Amino acid sequence: MYISGRILPERLAALINTPLFTRGASASGDTLLEIILRSSMQAVDSTAASLFLADKTLEKAQAIAYICDDTFYCLHAKKELPAAAAWVLRQNEPLRMNAPDAESRFTSNGMDGTPYSASGFIAVPLCVEDSRIGVLQAVGKKDGGNFSESDLSLLSLVAGYAAPVYRTSCAYQVYEDAVKQREQRAEYITKETPFIASSPVMREKFELCKQLAFSDIPVLIIGENGVGKASVAKQLHIHSRRADHPFIRVNCTEPAEQLLAHRLFGGAADGTSVTDASDKSCFQQAEGGTLFLDEAAAIPLSLQKRLLDRILQLEQSGGNIRLIASTSRDLERLTREGDFLSELYGKLNVLPLYIPPLRQRKEDIEALAQFFLRQAALEMRKPFTGFSADAQEALQQAEWKENIRELKNSVEYGCLNGCPPLVTAEYLFPRSGAAVLTGKTGDLKTATDVFKRTYIRTVLEKTGGNQTAAASILKIQRTYLSRLMKELNIKENL
Repeated sequence: MYISGRILPERLAALINTPLFTRGASASGDTLLEIILRSSMQAVDSTAASLFLADKTLEKAQAIAYICDDTFYCLHAKKELPAAAAWVLRQNEPLRMNAPDAESRFTSNGMDGTPYSASGFIAVPLCVEDSRIGVLQAVGKKDGGNFSESDLSLLSLVAGYAAPVYRTSCAYQVYEDAVKQREQRAEYITKETPFIASSPVMREKFELCKQLAFSDIPVLIIGENGVGKASVAKQLHIHSRRADHPFIRVNCTEPAEQLLAHRLFGGAADGTSVTDASDKSCFQQAEGGTLFLDEAAAIPLSLQKRLLDRILQLEQSGGNIRLIASTSRDLERLTREGDFLSELYGKLNVLPLYIPPLRQRKEDIEALAQFFLRQAALEMRKPFTGFSADAQEALQQAEWKENIRELKNSVEYGCLNGCPPLVTAEYLFPRSGAAVLTGKTGDLKTATDVFKRTYIRTVLEKTGGNQTAAASILKIQRTYLSRLMKELNIKENL
């Protein structure tokens, strides 16, 4: 910082009372630039002022601001620096020119097109530590006199304070923009991946998810099959700083151990034909984001030690991954019985999060059912608006042993077989539901035939028995539809 010449105490006191020192730290953008210029004019009694923010080359200005006739102007565009400003930046030294003339190499103060273009000026570099970011100029002494060394020192004091304030303001603006962008993205993703929480207990879980999202502590989500553990894991990711990075889910119930090993650790599995084009491990794919080990209790003992080693390696190397796991089984009991490594359990169960079954939070049933109905109605192009009174009662009375997954299937079944505008109780559950509830389930072919028969009958009813139109909707050949109707014992006259 350039300090030369005696500065009177009253001028220092006046400087400290300028807008830059009283409220500059809370300003930003063009407002801050105007405050810097007005404070400069006030400090050195000039009639005008200008500020050039340089690019990285220090040869061009990326923004130019000036005050002329008490009016503030700002141009955000690349422009050649005037010779005087370029010299100040290159030399990192102040400049005082009280009478620019044709013989001087600095004939212009850079305020071309204004009444002050030929006025005397003083210029100082704007620096943050060793980095030069621009030039600050005071132009035209008010009394028509000359700028003094004292004026140059005062302007240097202004620049010395203004430069770091401006740089901090820019850094904060970048941070604020990033936060807004992340919030907007989280809002968008949340709309795409809604979390239905009407019951007090699930609203509490949702708020907890948002709190936990700001931490990288491993979370173990515990709950029965179908309660929405994967949805909770996704919420933890969506609301975190990792939302813009991958969310990688690994289904640990994969029955083929070699395929699960490939998913976890990458590389080609011996003796197994891998169709995935990428041989990267789930840890590599999740870099910067979240790795979700769904149903971790199902990981075979033979792979648990490798997984533990990989997690330990990740911790030692400072890997940038958030680890989340889920389980519907009692991992603590499995650990006691020797079916799950205690050390691996300790790594996963840092913060347990229990999700209650649907039967214990019946307030969520209606909201979930409405959500699934909107999805199914849109997909099937049926104008359903809701559920009849008997259907609403049936939804509340059902046991939902498979939780949300079973509710979704029931709603889709009702939408498929029912008639708009309301889904009624008779179409809400499959006709073979009684057999399912009593444990009398058939084989896969029987279940598939039941679905085909029901779906084809629904399409035929929609087309008034017109098999050609039905085949077009089903996107199959007319002759193949006839063969299916015979095999499934579907009468032609419905």
